[in-house]
Amino acid sequence: MKANKLLKFLLKIEKDIKVYNRTLEDVNLNFRFSDNSDVYKIKNVEEDLFDSTTNNILESIIFKIK
Repeated sequence: MKANKLLKFLLKIEKDIKVYNRTLEDVNLNFRFSDNSDVYKIKNVEEDLFDSTTNNILESIIFKIK
């Protein structure tokens, strides 16, 4: 998944919940391995990997549950 897809999804959610006087501050972020697995709260998002040539260009982010 690319970060842009996540951004587009969040912007749509933000628009949809605005009519209920809600913002993304009101929405929790959770993680599941599958539809039947336990739910884990995402605790943090961080930069992950950078390009191998310069080590300056961000190439991935990670969500942490602990």
